[in-house]
Amino acid sequence: MNLRSLIEIVNKGQFIRPILNYVVHYLESDRSDKNKNIVNYINVLKLKWDVQYDEALEIIDEEIKGLKKGGLHCLMIGILVNLSKNEEIKEVFNQLKEEFATLPKYLRGIVVEKLKNVRELNFEEKDLQTIRIWSESYENTLTTKSFILLSKARGKKNEEQYNETVSLNVEAFKILKTIPHPSGMVQALNNSSWWLKDINKEKALAFTFPLGFYLGYYFHDDNFNVFNSLDTTFQVQKNNNDPLVYETSFIFSRCLSQLNKSESELIKNTFKDIINQLKYFVFNLDNNQHRSTPKLRDFIRKEIGKEKIPIDSINVSERTLKEFLSAKTKYIQPNTLRNIIDALEFEINTSTPLCIIKELKKKDIDKKFKVNFENFKNLPKERQISELFTSYLVHYYKEEIDLKKIIKDIKDTGLIKERCDYYTKELINSIFERNPKIDFNPLLTNVQEPKIYTNKNITFNEHPFYLGKKEVVKMFMKDLNKKNLKEFIENYLGLDTRQKKTIEKFIMNYGRYYDLKDIPKEFTPKVPKEIDPFVKKYTLKRKPSALSFYVFEGEEREEFIQIIGNLFS
Repeated sequence: MNLRSLIEIVNKGQFIRPILNYVVHYLESDRSDKNKNIVNYINVLKLKWDVQYDEALEIIDEEIKGLKKGGLHCLMIGILVNLSKNEEIKEVFNQLKEEFATLPKYLRGIVVEKLKNVRELNFEEKDLQTIRIWSESYENTLTTKSFILLSKARGKKNEEQYNETVSLNVEAFKILKTIPHPSGMVQALNNSSWWLKDINKEKALAFTFPLGFYLGYYFHDDNFNVFNSLDTTFQVQKNNNDPLVYETSFIFSRCLSQLNKSESELIKNTFKDIINQLKYFVFNLDNNQHRSTPKLRDFIRKEIGKEKIPIDSINVSERTLKEFLSAKTKYIQPNTLRNIIDALEFEINTSTPLCIIKELKKKDIDKKFKVNFENFKNLPKERQISELFTSYLVHYYKEEIDLKKIIKDIKDTGLIKERCDYYTKELINSIFERNPKIDFNPLLTNVQEPKIYTNKNITFNEHPFYLGKKEVVKMFMKDLNKKNLKEFIENYLGLDTRQKKTIEKFIMNYGRYYDLKDIPKEFTPKVPKEIDPFVKKYTLKRKPSALSFYVFEGEEREEFIQIIGNLFS
């Protein structure tokens, strides 16, 4: 195993995990005893990425005892320095520093990154010059340079120089995007948004769009980065009374619901604030009646009184309105509530009753659907099905939608507008949402103006998290053999929920790794024989297919092979 090439791969961060899985598979099938140390190093990296620190430290402890000082030993120490507790970190730092001079040059870049980050986070300013032991040339690799910029940005934040902080983060992001290094990219955007939220909340909000987009583009739903960045996005959107805060909450809740018990506990303990607030922000899109709560009645009563609106000017019978306001009726119909809302004008904020937000969103969906349904009908039927399937894969309303029936309707008589519920309308609207260009220059120069939303001007844009996911799904759909599209969808719909999620994961990762470049030939996975017939049948490209396959690990990989073998080949 060429350690130098391995380090080039590792420098790309956890995005490169499927390649490391392929390397482990290759090494273990070759001579597992000979390659044990390298396999353990890779496993430690994966455990660190999975936030399983105790397990990682256990392996590191065993490996350090048996390894001679040098390359792998130093790499293990490099991970240890990230996982050490505060009282231990300087000791580990000094150990890593002492070994630096003995390392081959190709290893020094990755070690410099760790040394510099630890140095600036854990040492006093007066000590910094006395502990520098590396040439600046080792700071010039793209990954190292980027993380040094992120480290400098943190320093500027501590000095409250926020303009410089943002500039450094954006500079780091642009470099990391060329690698690509998704974890670093998201870190740069997340830090900018989080650090600005109490200083310049409008600019902080502007960063949540690219943050959400790249989060959806690069990360699977169970990744810690997803929850961390959604938490940031939620707090920033809430501060700005941004309508997307409700969808952010919904996405967070759906991602959380997919975790197992231990994973869920970790997230709940880490993000207690958003967890405790989800119930105030998450709603469904059904058309059921609303409970007449004191909060809702007080809000309506206050707004009617504030505007001095005559009751007979509201498109609701006087009796119905009085019975609602006096709490004689326990429920209010959606259309009745919407008619009351339409007669008023009020500012939207996070204290606005949730059922009002729900009706405003449904109204926004209806408005967009009126135009988009006509556009949808004008598409060829095969295109309608393809676009709808893409939209379906991206969103979290799957359990609420009978896609099989919708596709049958499209084939038989065409989709009938009046039969579309709000979930279906939302999927069709999503087809015609376009990705705005992400431009960082205005964020660095322009003053971001605060936006005030009222029930008259509010609109609920597509969440950037969905837009990012849609981009990667489109790459798979573009390559999928159109002759076999019908069969592929039918096979997918015949799977149970767990199996569907497995196929969705393959589809997403196919797109995520579609354009991955600069991978040494010996590290580029080949399409395994188990899925080769599937790849050929559906005319998928081989490199992203192989990379997506090696995203799966352990039992999940075996399950994927079984699904493909039984249904799709």
